[in-house]
Parts: sequence; C-alpha cells; structure tokens
Amino acid sequence: MTGYNNKRYNFLVVQKFSQEWEGAHIKLKEIAKKANVSISTVSRIINNQGNFSEETRRKVLDIANEHLKPGTAPSKLVGISYNIVVIVPGDNDFFDNDPSTSADLNHLKDEFEAYGHQIHIVKHYTDLQSSPAYKLLGEEKVDAAIIFDPFVGDKMFEEFNRLGIPYVFTNGRTYKTGQNYIDYDNRKGAYEVIRYLHGLGHRQIGMIAGPKNHLVNLNRLDGCKDAFRDLEMPWSDTNVVMGAFDPAHGYESAKQLMSDQSSVTAIFAFNDIIAYGAMKALAEMNLRIPKDVSLVGFDDLKLSEFMVPPLTTVRRFRYDISSIIVKVLTEWITNKNISEVYISLKTEIIERESCSKVANKL
Repeated sequence: MTGYNNKRYNFLVVQKFSQEWEGAHIKLKEIAKKANVSISTVSRIINNQGNFSEETRRKVLDIANEHLKPGTAPSKLVGISYNIVVIVPGDNDFFDNDPSTSADLNHLKDEFEAYGHQIHIVKHYTDLQSSPAYKLLGEEKVDAAIIFDPFVGDKMFEEFNRLGIPYVFTNGRTYKTGQNYIDYDNRKGAYEVIRYLHGLGHRQIGMIAGPKNHLVNLNRLDGCKDAFRDLEMPWSDTNVVMGAFDPAHGYESAKQLMSDQSSVTAIFAFNDIIAYGAMKALAEMNLRIPKDVSLVGFDDLKLSEFMVPPLTTVRRFRYDISSIIVKVLTEWITNKNISEVYISLKTEIIERESCSKVANKL
C-alpha cells in the first residue's frame, strides 16, 4: 500500500504534474484573455460542447489555432477528457448562505473544465440508497470523484473503493487511514484561533459552530477541544451552539451566548457568515467589539476586512487547492500505482480589529 507524506506529496504534485499539464492550462488562459471569454467557454468550444454564437465560436477557434502547430487539432490543447463527479450535500443550509462554498465549487469547476474534463455536481444525502450521487454511479462512467463537504459517517467513499474509482474528501475529512483527502487543515486552523484568544487573556470563549453532521464542522470543533486540552482550560458544551452556516444562526447564537453566559469575553464563529450575524446581535445588545467582546471568524471572505470593525478571521488559500485536486486526480486516473492520497493545506490567522486583550475591557 502506498501512502503519501503531506509535505513530500505536495512537492511531487508541483514538480511532476506541472510540467505535464501547465502548458495546456496557460494556453487556455491566453486564449480566454484574447477572446474576452471564460476559460470554461474556451474548453467547451474546443471540445465542441455548449451553445455559443458562431462569432464567439469562430473567434475562440481562430485564436486557438495560433497556439498550435500546423495539422494539430484544437482539442489537443486540453488533452484527454475525463468524467469527474463532485458530490455535495443535498440540503441547502450550507450552500445557500455561504459564498465561500460557492467560490470553492466554481473555481473547482473552472479548473477541471480548463483541462477539458467533464464535471458533474451531484447532490448527496445521508441515506445512501436514495442519493442521486449513488444512482449516478450505475448510470454513467465516472473516472474520479470529489466528496465535497462530507457528512459525519458518510459511506459514499466505500462505493468508490468497491468500484475502484479514485476519490478524495475535501472541505471536511476524517482522520482514519484509507480515507483519501485533499483539504485544508481546519482542525489546526481552529486550534490556532483558541490559542490566539488565550494569548489575549480570554478564558471564557463561546463558539458558534456549524451543522453537527458535517465533517468540516466536526474538524473545527475538534481543533477547539484540542486547544482547550493543551491550554488546560475546562471545556463546557454549554459554550458551544451548533446550527446552520448562516447569519441567522450567528445572530441568535450570539444573543444566547451573551445572555446565558455573561462571563464570555470572546466568540469564535466557525465561518465569517456566522460572524456577520453575531456582529448584528452584539450591536443590538450594546456590546462593543472588541472592547466588550472579541470576535473571530473563519474563511476570510473579502467582505470581512470591510466590516465595522474589520473581522479577525482564518484564511484558507482556497484557489491553490483546486489546482492540486485537478492535477492529483488526473494523474491518479492513469497511474494505477497510487493507492492513497493525504494532502493537508495550511491556514493562517488574519489579525484585524475585532479582537483585543481582556485587560482593555477594564
């Protein structure tokens, strides 16, 4: 069985795959820029897919031919086309309210299409037999799959193992051997938030978490528990409120934490959207950020630096991960020697003005 050390495999991804695929990707970007269209539009036209005006189609193909040797078909720019499935939760509590998730999926889609691959985003439910994603496996050829925002206890990966289909978890993962992932280290990111707040003197920290059945939420919650243990702070479940990744949950939970737990001096919201809702609640309660209560988010949405005050948050380098996922899965489809893939990307705290030392409250 072949396993991969995170650092070593990241190096291999960059060194080995970039030479093979980057040339085509750069050409597609150049064509898209010259034609003033998206990379996915270029990919579809080159592969004779989609409905586009004759003017747009001709413009793209003419520019594409400038990048080719005489007698070479435009489709050579994108190489072999594979059928990739992205499996997402069927419920809408995450996607309807979280722009970071939409950005992740859109960029992942663009990256795969830039290489000429077909991508299908399919909904998935905890009941495997009724899941549209499960039914798809019996209807279409699937070359590789991404389980995006997986459920706790999700068994979908077992089907991929049975069928011999390469897959990875992303935006949430388990820590069990044999379950492939290419993901941010959400656990470590949350761990660092608690350490950061502890360093500012906070000992009573409230947490506004996401849905309890989503692995990404469990990863961040485990990171908090790890930090509390290492810092020898007592853990209390009453300081954690779970719910949807949306501003309404942040709003209601902040009011609950500050009403029921008056000793709370800092709140860690498990994404920025939750933090925005918490900001509104705290303002209505005449609690000043950060003088009365410090606030930290997660994801570093563009809007966060323009909030009042600007929001301290955890940054994920989301655009890097899409490229790595595409390169690894593309190689994995053709390289039968790959058995397991474990790649963890770093996060970092972006310190802004929504946090302060506890001493400043006096």
